[in-house]
Amino acid sequence: MTNNIEEQSMHKHIKSLLLGLAVAPVLAVCTPALAQSATLEVMNPRGEIPPPPFHAPSPRVTDLAGKTVGIYWIGKAGGDNFWDGVEEVLNERFPNTKTVRYEGPFDLGEKRAQEIAKEVDTIFYGVGD
Repeated sequence: MTNNIEEQSMHKHIKSLLLGLAVAPVLAVCTPALAQSATLEVMNPRGEIPPPPFHAPSPRVTDLAGKTVGIYWIGKAGGDNFWDGVEEVLNERFPNTKTVRYEGPFDLGEKRAQEIAKEVDTIFYGVGD
């Protein structure tokens, strides 16, 4: 019985081989003609994305003396220690400078940024580690 199954399998392989040999010349004749007339267009699946709007940085504050300085922290671990140090140095170097602390998400958003801008002369923004 095993020999019969092996023979059937062998016959299938031989038929496939013969079919391949019969089809090969047809493909060989047709392929160059098809290849010459084929045109491929490569598409970008992401599409064309316009660049985001550019906002130039605000002019630097020339002196921090007497100014109100905002300190914005996103809440990342260790950032509180960093900003405590920054605030300490500011108070030592500019004793009449007021600091206001803010905390929130990484992307504070346009509305929140405008609110903070009304309250301070300049702002330090960072994550701290």
